[in-house]
Amino acid sequence: MLTLSKGRSIEERAFIALLATVFSITFSIALGQLCAGVCLALFVLGFFKKQIAWRSPSAGSLALAFVVFAVILSAIHGDAAGLWGRVSRLFWFILIPVTVSLVTTTERTRKLIAAFLVGCAVLGIKDLVVFPIQAWRNPIPDFFTALIDKGSMTDGQMLMLGVVGTVLIILMAIKEKRPIPWWGGAILVAQCAGLLINFKRGSWFCAMILIGIAVLMQLRWRAWLIMAICLVAFFSLPPVHTRMDQLKREFNVEGGGRLTMWFKIAPTLIQEHPTGIGFGCLTNEKMKQVFGRVEPHRNHLHANGAQILVEMGWAGLGLYLIWMGKVLLNCFAWVRSCRDANAEERSLAWVTLALLVGLLMNGLVEYNFGDTELIFIYAFIIGLSSACNHKAVSVKSSGL
Repeated sequence: MLTLSKGRSIEERAFIALLATVFSITFSIALGQLCAGVCLALFVLGFFKKQIAWRSPSAGSLALAFVVFAVILSAIHGDAAGLWGRVSRLFWFILIPVTVSLVTTTERTRKLIAAFLVGCAVLGIKDLVVFPIQAWRNPIPDFFTALIDKGSMTDGQMLMLGVVGTVLIILMAIKEKRPIPWWGGAILVAQCAGLLINFKRGSWFCAMILIGIAVLMQLRWRAWLIMAICLVAFFSLPPVHTRMDQLKREFNVEGGGRLTMWFKIAPTLIQEHPTGIGFGCLTNEKMKQVFGRVEPHRNHLHANGAQILVEMGWAGLGLYLIWMGKVLLNCFAWVRSCRDANAEERSLAWVTLALLVGLLMNGLVEYNFGDTELIFIYAFIIGLSSACNHKAVSVKSSGL
């Protein structure tokens, strides 16, 4: 086998770069893209040197179809000069076949998920330090309001995924009477603190729902009681209580927020443009033409389904639903195939399913296809579920 220095093959180095990508994209888009670029360069080199076998699953083919359709619509409806800016983030779905091709063992699956969860902990620590300092330097109109404004939708969703994944690993270890990973408690504290300080209610609700389901499935009444106590304590915190009290503003269709976008702006745009206005072509000005009091500077509709329907039409929405449905089927197939596998592989399968469901659930109230960092995570989860489901099918078909 052709190798680089120090005995590592190109394929091994490509996987290390993939690990670095999944770890760093959680807290630094620049570092994550740099690591992804290194990974892609090594992947291409390994492919041409025949060290890496290209594997493109059906979910990857659907991703390619979605990207091509999005680029065509964006080119037709938008100005040519801004095309790359509108569609460039979709390029990172190339990490789907890269992940499928490089994740060839359970050990690599474990390392990839661990890298993501630890990266989320680093993000939590970063937000705990940066956000209060920024709010203290510019406390307008007051420190607490400024702190809420510093919260990031992207960070909130990333930390929600980290909390859900880490909690699920710990719960499954407890149920199966296995040692809890030594790093589990430490990173969970950092993730939870970061999730709290981002003050993103959608991410809070997603975390609570998924963790609640996991507790009901995995443990008995004592765990349910502990979870109920934790929820009461959480909602008793004054900042959380204040933030939840602000939720009633979202239920005003005339208020310019989500309900305005979903029930006034989106239906009008869909009726006027049933084939879509072009991927990345929705602007705040176009929304204001429909309803003048929409959120200022907002260029998306706070929901994957609504945004894709408006920008890519009914055909684009159908393609998206087929694609995500296939990824969900891959995750469920992997979970099903692990019923008789070892405890670690069962845990990894359930965590991957929970991460995907968390992204899709948060995508009901946020447009997380609009964030480059979360597209990386979509690609990583889709690739991981495809890779591991492929391994399960291969093992069964070979009779091993």
